[in-house]
Amino acid sequence: MADRKKKASTSNRVGMVVIAMVVMILIAVMLSQSAQMKKKISSYKASNQALEEQIQVERDRAEGLKSLPDYISSDEYVEKTAREKFGLVYEDEVIYQAKDGE
Repeated sequence: MADRKKKASTSNRVGMVVIAMVVMILIAVMLSQSAQMKKKISSYKASNQALEEQIQVERDRAEGLKSLPDYISSDEYVEKTAREKFGLVYEDEVIYQAKDGE
């Protein structure tokens, strides 16, 4: 009978040690996964912030584009385009050009 108690006690201890090791391994895996998830969350937050800034830039650009048709139809735009692209000037204007090297 003492022999059986000894075997049962030893068997119980071995079982408890195995269970404890499995629990420790599970905890280690979960901590590792948690650290990886925190890194991913951090990178996603940074990415999200960059995208939010880009969205704001594009919204500002869209607002600027809304006023573009009014500007394009203005005399100021037509005059500027005629001067820059076609080199046109008014009849009474005098154009001075620098010589090469001056």
